[in-house]
Amino acid sequence: MDKKNFKEWIASRIEDGDWNAIERHFNEAPFSRHMGLMVVLDEPVRPRCVIREEMPFHLGGVGQHFINGAIISAMFDFVIGLTALKYASQGNFATSNVNIKLLRPVEKGGVYAIAECRHKIGRRLFVESTLYNGKDEPCCFATGEIRVAIK
Repeated sequence: MDKKNFKEWIASRIEDGDWNAIERHFNEAPFSRHMGLMVVLDEPVRPRCVIREEMPFHLGGVGQHFINGAIISAMFDFVIGLTALKYASQGNFATSNVNIKLLRPVEKGGVYAIAECRHKIGRRLFVESTLYNGKDEPCCFATGEIRVAIK
C-alpha cells in the first residue's frame, strides 16, 4: 500500500472507530513481527506496546536477564508515534524527538509501554510515555515530539 492509500485507509478506519483493523495492520507489519512487538489500541488515546514473547535478542548485557536498551528505545519510538494516529487524516506524521530516562533495569517478563499526548501546539504533539515491567512497576520514562500534517 503506497503512502496516499495508507493515509486514506487509516483515516477511514479511525473515522469508523475500527481500532481492531488498525491494531492488526501494525501487528502484522514486518517491523512489529521482526522486533517481537505488539500494539494494543483498546484505549486509542493511550496506545500500548508489548513484547509479544521475549526472545534472547530482547535481552541485554552478557548473561543478563534485563531488556536491552535498543529494544526499550524501539518500544518508546513506536508507542509515542502511535499517539498521532487520530491526526492521520491531516497528512503524514513522524516522531522527531525521543528522550529516554532509564530509571532501573527492566526485568524480563510482561514488559509494556504506554504513551499519551499531553499537548498539541500547532502541528507538534508532545507525548509522555512510561515503560513497565511485568510487576507493573515503572522502569523507564520518555518524552517525545511528533510532527503531524507533513505534506
